[in-house]
This record gives sequence, structure tokens and C-alpha cells, in this order.
Amino acid sequence: MAADTDAIAFLYLTFAHATDGALSGEEMRTLAEKLRGWRPDAGLDVIGEQIKATVARYKGLAGREQRVAAATRHADALASSLSVAERQRVLDDLQAIADVDGGTADEEQAFLSAVRAKLGV
Repeated sequence: MAADTDAIAFLYLTFAHATDGALSGEEMRTLAEKLRGWRPDAGLDVIGEQIKATVARYKGLAGREQRVAAATRHADALASSLSVAERQRVLDDLQAIADVDGGTADEEQAFLSAVRAKLGV
């Protein structure tokens, strides 16, 4: 599941940041909480390290287009490795991240729709 959680973490981070160009502390806390749900036996230190590694990979890509393309590849991989219920959970988690800042913006909705199509749910 570690490979899946790396893909999930990247997808969540890209959604939280690339859709509006900002990442609030509350969004980051929600992202960490949702990621921890995928790794309930992992301590907060392990989740924190995974998020730091994900941020480094994210920052290593040159701009929004490359980041979204990488997130799309991760969504494709998750579509074939997760069950339908798990894919729905990914979408629910993304919606929870969107709701943190008061609702779903147009960019967030477009990203959600694209991920929903990739995941087939």
C-alpha cells in the first residue's frame, strides 16, 4: 500500500495546491488526516515524512502543467490498483480537502471531475 499512498499523497497535494495556487494550513492538516486514514498503523512522524517527500517531488516538477500531468498518471495507476470503494474514498477525501476553504471552486470541480473520470466512479 505504500506505493498507493505515495500516489494518493501526490494526488491530494496537487489537488490542494494546483487548483488555486495556495495551500493553507487547514488544507495541509486535512490532507495529512486523510492520508493517515490510508495508513492507520503509521505514526504521525511517518505521515509527516511521506508528506515532506511528496512536497519535494511536487516542487521538483516545473509548473502546474507538469504537476497536474503527474497527478493524472497517479490517478490512472490508482484506477487499476484500488477497489471501487477505495476509489470513491479518494474522491470523498478530495472533496473534504476542497471543503476546508469554504466550498468547491470551479478549478477544484474541474479537477474532481477529471479524477472521477480517471478512477471510473
